[in-house]
Amino acid sequence: LILPILGNLTGCTTSSSPITSRPVVTSQPVSMDAIVVATTSPLPGLEVEKTLLNDRIISNLRGTDLFTSVSGDQRNTNAGNGIKVAVEIKAIHKVADNSRQWFGGLAGQATIAVQVTVTDLSSGHQIEIFGAEGKSGASARAGTTEAAINQAAGQVVAEIVKLNAQTSQ
Repeated sequence: LILPILGNLTGCTTSSSPITSRPVVTSQPVSMDAIVVATTSPLPGLEVEKTLLNDRIISNLRGTDLFTSVSGDQRNTNAGNGIKVAVEIKAIHKVADNSRQWFGGLAGQATIAVQVTVTDLSSGHQIEIFGAEGKSGASARAGTTEAAINQAAGQVVAEIVKLNAQTSQ
């Protein structure tokens, strides 16, 4: 009995759910030179989380050096050529740093579930719809809401990079 409890209190894990994707067939080639990222949520009180997720996706996409322009504002893109990545936070369970420090593994697991719709900026046609989920571990040293957001952002970026590779063939 003591060993499982100690394992839970001392471990540090982060888990990842697979991305569920529904590609939409397009007959026209799509430019991915410019990307506009917009994060929304029907859930109240998530301004900090929406901003953090949006910023992480933009930063990680810029870090790939695959795209000419990545922005949260369409006015900063090249004449409407590119894609829009609309991210909607569908569900979130927050775990703050101080909760993790006080309660350890009993603070629970931070999770975030998002749905992403990728559309062509010039035509508005859907290119792909997919979901991603970030989870922190449930141990005493496990991550917080920020860790779950970082993981979800990484999954979104990985899917956009994969989409870019498919369209550049």
